[in-house]
Amino acid sequence: MNNIFENIASLTECFIVVRFSNRFLGFKNTELNWLKSLLIFSLLAADNILLSQLSGFENISVILLLLFTFLYSLFFLGGKIYEKILAAIVPTITALPINLIVIQTFSALSYCSASELTNQGSDLRIMVLFFSKLAFFFVCEVLIKIRKRGGYSLSKAQWIIQLSCFLLSFLISNSLWSISRAYTESQPQFLFVYIMIAALNVLMYILLNKMQRDNIVKEKYNLAQANLKSQERLVIEARERYAEMRTLRHDVKHCLTTLAELIADKKITEAENYIESVLNEKINTAASGVDTGSVIIDAVINNKIAYCAKNKIAMKCLIDTRLGEINDVDVSMLLSNMLDNAIIGCNDSRPPSVELIIGSRKSYTGIIVKNSIAVSVLAKNPELKTNKKDKDVHGFGIDSIRKIAQKYGGSVEFSENDSKFIAEVWLKNIK
Repeated sequence: MNNIFENIASLTECFIVVRFSNRFLGFKNTELNWLKSLLIFSLLAADNILLSQLSGFENISVILLLLFTFLYSLFFLGGKIYEKILAAIVPTITALPINLIVIQTFSALSYCSASELTNQGSDLRIMVLFFSKLAFFFVCEVLIKIRKRGGYSLSKAQWIIQLSCFLLSFLISNSLWSISRAYTESQPQFLFVYIMIAALNVLMYILLNKMQRDNIVKEKYNLAQANLKSQERLVIEARERYAEMRTLRHDVKHCLTTLAELIADKKITEAENYIESVLNEKINTAASGVDTGSVIIDAVINNKIAYCAKNKIAMKCLIDTRLGEINDVDVSMLLSNMLDNAIIGCNDSRPPSVELIIGSRKSYTGIIVKNSIAVSVLAKNPELKTNKKDKDVHGFGIDSIRKIAQKYGGSVEFSENDSKFIAEVWLKNIK
């Protein structure tokens, strides 16, 4: 009879672990989720009921539990790789301290040793199993609710520190448990130590959430700073273009006056030659503009066209769609970052060139920017990290592009072809 309760407790623990993983990370898709859950539940149940109860295989059972849970999250669940490692480790490092605390609590209250309470023939064993699984379920529910408040945004070093602390606390608890089982009488000091270890894990988890919130705030601040600098550059470029237009207007006015005098003097040949020289020197050298239907977006593109013309960078624009269904500010920031990156990226190539393509496909708007490159960028820097010294200030252009694409349910892809770097962004139209 006691063996039946042991198996029920093991199956309950497996169910809680699977439920925690599913809700903590979420499925990648909605196809046959019940079958995926049943598969991992069966593996964990076989490991927990069969292998863990064999003498000398306890540690192997724990390792298999971690491995099965991680592989399950890796193939079927969402989240980043570090989140999947955390989701695999947390149930194990949570279950052990809870079980030990419950056992030591009953040991202190009943004056039975820990080894007696783990014996299937003990009268209190069923109560120990019930309260330990109930506490495990409650803690997992709390962790899930904390997780739903937002995603994690930790650096690789922070993840390593957090996971290392969790693993160390697990190893300490396991070692203490092996020591406590050697005592034939109740030892209340073990209960105190287990409670301290559990409290340490709780504090570490709170610290993890605090760190991720701070990192998100920092990331938003850095993106805002990057966007502000882009807007400042846009204002400067717009001011320069306005000054050029004022100069051109003044020159055209002077040219028209001179032309009127030549015509009045009936110097037709001189007037024709003068018109041709004005076209070559003034009109044709001025950068041409585009019309997308948005004054803000036009200003961004036309400023980049003028900049390229001034710095002898060949720039082509092909725009066959309107951008009225997408926020002008978002598109202007997107274009500003993409074109700035392209202009910087083509400097080392000969001849330097930039190409902008804006088109539509079904319910999506595509913005594609190509620039010439001298050597492969992705081979040298596949993650496209900034090479500037002040990384806290620079290097957020790519992040800004990804954030805007994510906002519109779109995608971002970087590739290379025919000595050109290609940045391709697709945004879902919002009607």
